[in-house]
Amino acid sequence: MKALKVSILSLLILLTASSAFAGSWGAGVALFDGDYFGIHGRKTWELGGDISQITTGATIFFDPEFLTLDVDYHFVINPENPSRFYPLVGLQLATDFDWTEFGVNAGGGVDFKLTQTLDAFFELKYVISDFDGFNFALGVKF
Repeated sequence: MKALKVSILSLLILLTASSAFAGSWGAGVALFDGDYFGIHGRKTWELGGDISQITTGATIFFDPEFLTLDVDYHFVINPENPSRFYPLVGLQLATDFDWTEFGVNAGGGVDFKLTQTLDAFFELKYVISDFDGFNFALGVKF
């Protein structure tokens, strides 16, 4: 258990240190399986163009309290449009530090251009694991 806590803490430090790299940050709210409400943060890196992205995210859910860490690949279908649609696939780690579940993400989302530097996002994905369910996120990227 201690190794898991150290690994998660190391990942969070790495994500924080990654702010020196190009990409956008985001924040919002999340709802897991219609029952669990949380706050969501993300970092997106564009991979050599407008159509290929990696997004890392962390969500803290309340009542019961648990943490999810995600790494998803987004393939943007229409990069020139102000409403950019993308399918996604990825991995998730969910834990409350007493239990841990690994899962696979599959879903999609859309980014809406609000201003030159601000986007809104909406994302829906299904997490396939022993702790499976739908994850909905809504927020802004800056």
